[in-house]
Amino acid sequence: MTDRAMELIVCAGQTLLENGGEVFRAQQTMEIMARSLGVEGFHVYVLTNGIFASARGQDGGSVNLVRHVPLTSIHLGRVEAVNELSRELAGGQLDLDGAQQRLARARALEETSPGAERLACMTGSACFAFLFGGTLPEVLVAAAAGLAESLLSQQFGKRRINRIFTDIVAAFLTTMLALCASRVLPALDVNTTTIGALMVLTPGVSLTMGIRDILNADYLSGAIRLLDAVLIAGSLACGVVLGWLAARGLGVLLW
Repeated sequence: MTDRAMELIVCAGQTLLENGGEVFRAQQTMEIMARSLGVEGFHVYVLTNGIFASARGQDGGSVNLVRHVPLTSIHLGRVEAVNELSRELAGGQLDLDGAQQRLARARALEETSPGAERLACMTGSACFAFLFGGTLPEVLVAAAAGLAESLLSQQFGKRRINRIFTDIVAAFLTTMLALCASRVLPALDVNTTTIGALMVLTPGVSLTMGIRDILNADYLSGAIRLLDAVLIAGSLACGVVLGWLAARGLGVLLW
């Protein structure tokens, strides 16, 4: 019984972490589930990419579980599903078997389709370009750059290529596309176009989660997330600089 309950609790925490949940949310949810299931002597330590949990077994021994949790994607639907599961478990509406079934359904929620991701990236890039003062040319070129970013990220993701390298290449591609478009459309504001397209790549989730973790005294996890955000931002900056240097070397720039 304790083994099954511990497996359920740790899997729930893993689902939260690997889909963008905060460290304090994962730890709090696991503790609530442990109390609801009557797990005795439950202790858990949660980091950004790992869970260490222990409890007292029915035979008086200890049950220990360690789980490595790499951040694979952001899926807030799964996070909400696990939160709802923990609330129903705490309210006595679910038993262990029912909770296991609900968790399996939560983990099986479908990812966003590639087509929807491309459309969202195009729309986001175009809207950001408009918000930064762009007109129709900037909006259209930013949308095209957003599509290119999305296609590149999806292809690199299939090959499990490093996120930092992916962002450098995507920023480079976006900058080159905007600079080349400016040769055809002299009135195009390259800065507005580039910034609008890059906004969809900015590490907003890592930055927000890092700040929230620090405010909740999870300093190590918060520092890890903030470092991740800084590295991604630096990768985007490197890609833009490389794009400008390449364009200057190829004679795309007129100054």
